[in-house]
Parts: sequence; C-alpha cells; structure tokens
Amino acid sequence: MITIKDIAKAAGVSPATVSNVLNKRDGVSYEKIRLVEDTALRMGYHIDKSASALRKGSTKIIALFLPTISEACYCDLYMGVLHGADARGFSVRLFLTDDIPYMERKALAQVLAERMQGILTVSCLKDHSREYQAAFERNLPVLFLERSPVAGNFPCYCFDMEEAAACIARQIGPDKNVWALLENLCFANQSTLHTALCAKAGLVESHFFENLRGEQSSAAYELLSHAQHPSYLIAANEFLADHLQQMYAHGISSVPSIIALSSLRPSQNPSRYSVLLNYRLMGHDSVNAMMDLLENGRPLVSRVFPVAGFCAPCVMHNIPHSAAPLRVLVHRTPAVEALEHLLPLFTRETGIQVELNIVHLNTFFEEIHSCNHWDVMRFDPSSLSYLAPQLCMPLEQIDPQAQNLFSAFLPNLPDDFFRVGKVLYALPFDISAQLLFYQRSLFEDFGQQQAFSEAIHKKLKIPATYEDFDTVCRFFTRQFRSGSPTLYGSALPLGRPSSMASDFLPRLLASDGMVYTCDGRLNLMSKTALNTLKDYLRFTSCANSYPINSWGELAANFVQGQYALSILFLHHASHFIRSQAAESGVEIGCSPVPGGKSLLGGGSLAIGRASAQPEAAFKFIRWATGPEIAPKLVMMGGVSACSCVYEQRAILDTYPWLSKLPDAVRLGVRRPTLAFGSITANNQREFEYRLGSNIIDAIAGRKTPQEALRDTQDYLDSSFAGV
Repeated sequence: MITIKDIAKAAGVSPATVSNVLNKRDGVSYEKIRLVEDTALRMGYHIDKSASALRKGSTKIIALFLPTISEACYCDLYMGVLHGADARGFSVRLFLTDDIPYMERKALAQVLAERMQGILTVSCLKDHSREYQAAFERNLPVLFLERSPVAGNFPCYCFDMEEAAACIARQIGPDKNVWALLENLCFANQSTLHTALCAKAGLVESHFFENLRGEQSSAAYELLSHAQHPSYLIAANEFLADHLQQMYAHGISSVPSIIALSSLRPSQNPSRYSVLLNYRLMGHDSVNAMMDLLENGRPLVSRVFPVAGFCAPCVMHNIPHSAAPLRVLVHRTPAVEALEHLLPLFTRETGIQVELNIVHLNTFFEEIHSCNHWDVMRFDPSSLSYLAPQLCMPLEQIDPQAQNLFSAFLPNLPDDFFRVGKVLYALPFDISAQLLFYQRSLFEDFGQQQAFSEAIHKKLKIPATYEDFDTVCRFFTRQFRSGSPTLYGSALPLGRPSSMASDFLPRLLASDGMVYTCDGRLNLMSKTALNTLKDYLRFTSCANSYPINSWGELAANFVQGQYALSILFLHHASHFIRSQAAESGVEIGCSPVPGGKSLLGGGSLAIGRASAQPEAAFKFIRWATGPEIAPKLVMMGGVSACSCVYEQRAILDTYPWLSKLPDAVRLGVRRPTLAFGSITANNQREFEYRLGSNIIDAIAGRKTPQEALRDTQDYLDSSFAGV
C-alpha cells in the first residue's frame, strides 16, 4: 500500500509537507502542492476518509432507516436526504428495514458500532424510549420521520393527516359508498388518518381495511369482496393505489375513482385523485435540521408539513373554437422546446390545435411585423413595453378577472413581464434574470487557493464586485497565468450585439453609471460610464476572442470547462444538464452577479390584437404559463413563474440554481435602462442592439470607448426626438 513516506520520497519533499498538502493545511507553496498532488495521483494514492474519521472518533455520516425504496414516497424521502446531506459535505448510509422490528434493531446496532453522527428514521418499533435507549445514552441525535412516536417527547417530522382527510372529504362530499385501504394502524400517521376520515369524511369502521404486510397482505382482496361497486377508494399511498387499480383492471369490475396519498412530483398519475405530500422536502429539511444540530448546536424541533396540493384526473374540456389552429410565434429557448413537446396534452384536453412557429431571434421581429394575424406571441422584457401597445390585445378585454391568475405565480414579479402602465398585456412564461455561474471545484481547490494567495495576496472567493470579478477572471486565464486549469476566465457572447449589451449593462448599473437627464433620458456621456466601459474592455482580454452566437452555446462551452466563471441568463442554464458535455464532470455553483444588479430576461405570452380566436388564445396562454404543466416544463429544461415549481425538491435538486431565481427576478431590472419616468414609447431592444454593436467595435479597435458611447448617445438622442 502506498504511504505518505513513499510519496515524500518520490516527490523529494518531507513527509510533513506531504501530510500538509493531503490534509489541506496552510504553509505550503503552490509549486509544492502541485508536485505532491501530481505525485500522489501518479502513484495511485487516495485518502481513506472513513479510517481517518474513525481515528478522530466520529464520521460525517447520517444513518437513514426506511421500510423500502420501492415505494415512490420513500424513494423521494431518500433523495431529499441524499441531496441535502451532499450539499453540506455529509454522507448518507441507507438501511432498509422492510418494517420488520428485528431489521431496525440490527441497523441501530450497526450505526452505534460505526460511530455515525445521527439517525433519521421511519420507525416500525413501538417502544422508542426502550429501543433507542442506547442511542440516547450516547447523545446520538435521532429524528423520527412520517410516523410520530406514540409515547415520549421525541422530535418528529410528519405530515398533517387531518388536512389530508379534509381534502378527501371535500372531494367525496356526502357520498357514503367510500372505502379505504390503509397501512398498519399501529403507525401514528395511519391512526391519525383513520380517525380524521371518520370525523371529516364520515367513513364507517367497516369500510376500513388494513394492509399489514405489503404484497403479502390479503387486505385489498378482502376490500374488493365487500365493496363491489364503490364510488371512491382511498389508498394510503401510491403502492396501494396501484395495487387496487391492477386488481380492478384484471376484470373484477370497472375501476372506481381512487384517491391516493401521493408523493409530490413534477408528474402525477392522470387516472386518479392525488393528495400530495412533499416527501422530498421532508427529507431535505430533516437532514439539514440534523446538521444544524451537529454543526451549530441548534436543537431538533418537531414539525408538521402541510398538504402540498390536490390533483384531479385529467378531463377533456372542449371549448368552442375555430377549426383553424392557433398561430403562435416564438423564438427558440429551452422553455419553448419543452412546450413543443407538451402541446399534444393541450390539444387532447381542449380540442384546440396549435401551430408553433419557432423562428431565429434575428428574424423574430421581422416576422412580428410581416404578419398581423398571430394569435399568440412571446415578448421578452426589453420589447414588451414598446411592442405590446402596438400589437397586443389587453387581457382584461378578454377576461375582466385575468388579474386573479397571478395568485399562482411568484409574488412581487416585476411589471416588465406582463404590464405596460396599468394595462395587463401578457402572462409570464419563462421568466429569467442573470446569475454568476462558476466552477465550484476551482474555488475549493487547495492548490488554486494557495496560488491566488501568492499572486494576489488575497483569499480566493466568489467575486461580489466587478473589480474582484475581473481579478479572478485574469487569474484563471491561461494567457496571463500558464498554470491556469481553464483557457479563459470568463466568456463573451461576441456574436450577438444585444447580448453584448446585456453583458455590459449590469456593470454600468453596479457602478451607478446609469445617469438620467431631468426629463428622463439616459445619458451615457458621464465619466463613470466611460470608466466602466474602459474597465469592461480590459476585462475582455480574459474571455474568448471568437464569436459565440447564443447563450446556449456559451453554456455548453462553460460546462466543458473552458471558463472559470460565466454570467448567464438563468433560463439558459438547463444546457448545463442537457448538454452531452455535462459528462466532463464540472460541478457548477451560482451566486448573484457582481454588484447584485442583474437584467431581467426570459419572456411572456401575449395575444395578438388581430387574433380571430382571442378566447382560445387566452385558454392557451393560461395553460402554457399555468401550474398544470409548470413542473413538467421545468423538468424538461424550461423555467416557469409558477410558485408551485419552487416547492418541489425534485426540481431544485436537478436544477439547483432555480432556487436563486425568485430573488434574482424580484430584484432585476430591464425597462428603466433606456429611459426613466414616463418615457416608455422607445425601443429598448434597438437601443441594446446599438450599444452592443458599438461595444463590439470598441473591442475590435474600430472605435475608441468615447466614440462607442457617443454613437450610442446620438442614437438615443435621435430616437427621443419628438417624444
């Protein structure tokens, strides 16, 4: 076995130096760090972290006891725990008990022997005070999940079964031909559900059946022999619901309406009613509570999770509409690509055909003006205020209660996505704002941290200002440091003038360089604006010199490891996951843009003023922007304004940067960059195109920074003439 002494001899350094490097201790130069790491890698050495932790007396491992992971709810609970622990540097050891007391006792003994740091348990034991006594004596923290201990004041995370019963009662109404298949009534959650269904839904004792041994149980068959033609069947989980559906499908009789307590997921079974319980969130929050106790001494406190929603089976609602399809004009974004796949669901539900016209962004505005018969159009925040009053129909002209739809959206959305003045023109679709993305491993690498400290005399950290951003980008650009692991510090969307303006404007906002005249016109001729542009031009030497024609291409290059950092509109970040280049293993982190002032992006859906089918068009944009498809749309790479998306850990664990979106959008800006106050009738997009073109000319040396700003100001002054 390779030892530290072997590495020291091969590298020509002392064993103490090797130990300091491998254990990430300060006091070793960057050159020696590289030498030791390269030597250790070449010799095939790796640190036995488990043995090291045991020598120190503990491990960073949390034990999780579950009955099974073949059921959706426990699989989701496990995934929530796993992602939450990984984000905090802990590991999870899974023990499956099959709800057999002996298996749980055996797992508990193994946890104690291996000195794990805490236990999360869906317990099948009855006397927790006695059974977990050895853990309590060692001060090993235990958090019970789903099933509250019957006796003893132990912390527990559980669901509100009384609220679940109330949801079921609202659905079944006064109907008494209702039967229920529950799990073991010895478990507190099942006992509470049983009592609440009797009290709130009026179920009688003889209509309950208890499934004690999974698929070995005869309870479902006993239920069927008693309930020949039930109105509703209530199932305590999705496994039991599937079991009942399969039995009815085998010809016993037609399948009745089934109501199941189900784990919250982006997609639900469309053939039954679902009372949604957020198991993944329970797992995520429970492991974070455990780690807050271990790391910060914050005590564990019991918590009751509310019902996350109620889903009904999909029912067709054909509405009167023209035989002609709706004509929808959009340009390609990840959300539009996802919407294209979901369109058959809308047609099946409503009978309305949709013709989705996806054009290149460069020709999008030509298409808008070349035809005035578009039923639906997608506008981004830079064009909505200018074009909507000319081309779109106010939504409250179709539905006076359209404003009520906003209860499904994130709170405090900027008007840039839906309103011009006081007129509601659009519903927010794939809302977005800029974030700073970075290669997490570079900022956590001991060698890079030491090299930065030696070169810059500062600690390497995620930049919070553009001054720090430029310094870090230069450090990670190979042209300026031959040892840089990345070719460039950052990236520029050089192939798109409007995108170049989007990259520059947050700097100008952060430097307070957005100066306005007394009548609300932007003035770019300030000293601050000039200095900001000069700083930006210096920064461009740390980025690609070749054209990048789309944000998607920039994202793909980033995930290949070409750049250390990249400022990107969040709705294009799904390319990180979807790109084949994600196999490169780049671990991505994100934070607010330097200075904290990002631009809004994404888009909204509006109805064309000349649409011959405004009611059908309104039905479509309600569906496309609404909660019915939002989780599916986002899981396929899109973004949504619906608040329900940001409650689902399955989505946030897949696309972790989405958790940053609500605040980024709430704090983002777009419309005020062109003008301030009452001036809104000018073309923001054209302004950004002119500004970006002039910046590209300055980068190429065709214009001085002063000329680039002067030419943009001349355009602004001429566009405001007569306003």
